[in-house]
Amino acid sequence: MDFKALAEELFHIMTRTAKLPFQKKVDDLSHGERRILGYLTFGSNGVPSGDLSEKLDLTTPRVASALNSLAKKGFIERNRAENDKRVVIVTITESGKSFMMEEYNKLISMMQHTLQQLGEKDAQELIRIIKRIKDITNEMNDKECRHE
Repeated sequence: MDFKALAEELFHIMTRTAKLPFQKKVDDLSHGERRILGYLTFGSNGVPSGDLSEKLDLTTPRVASALNSLAKKGFIERNRAENDKRVVIVTITESGKSFMMEEYNKLISMMQHTLQQLGEKDAQELIRIIKRIKDITNEMNDKECRHE
């Protein structure tokens, strides 16, 4: 089997697939801003700003820019840590959480519709394959980290 040809075909399919609404900018929200809000909503709320860069694999300047934008929109608050005034703690506001939950529910609804259109067998197979891709990718990343 020619896996390179298959990889090229997959690449071309993925680059020509129309973006779904949840992949586009929403209300002028960048990908980095969305990831930060997602982390604060579904991961940990009330985290040092420096942790966001590490946990989300974003550059420090990108995190700083995203936090400034999110604060202007009223989606996050930044406060100094009580035990160390040099540390800035980021928390999501009710407005930010409400926005993220609304976006999450839209995304789940779109995914549910897509999976229903695929049918039970194909939907389960898609999830199985995506999990397998995640496992392979994690293994590759682990090996790469050990060789550095």
